[in-house]
Amino acid sequence: MKNYIFLMAIAVIGLSACHNQNDNSIKDFIPGAYVNQARSDYSIANDTLIIAPGKNTDNIYLITRKTGYRRIVDGKLMPLQHQVKHWSGEWDSQKQILQVMQTGNFLLFQPDKNSLLNGSSEYNKR
Repeated sequence: MKNYIFLMAIAVIGLSACHNQNDNSIKDFIPGAYVNQARSDYSIANDTLIIAPGKNTDNIYLITRKTGYRRIVDGKLMPLQHQVKHWSGEWDSQKQILQVMQTGNFLLFQPDKNSLLNGSSEYNKR
């Protein structure tokens, strides 16, 4: 019986260590700049997300979204326009996602692909 309890305790510790290691590797990947380019019949857009850890916290991140876009009207490109938005996000270590507080969007990080998903949009890390 003692051996069984000992083996169970080792298994629980091992699983915890794997979870924490995975969480840390994703959290280490989060900070940086991510870019996405999109094109439709109506516009061309370049989108950049810059993500930095908040000060004095382990789970809050500051997100700056910079978007440059050109509308297409009657087949002609209009002048370049810019938008800058500032958000904050909270890291959920259970779900392994960063939730943007202002929009409710979820950012899913994919270190193996060097990218993140924002809905169906994939951003590549620079």
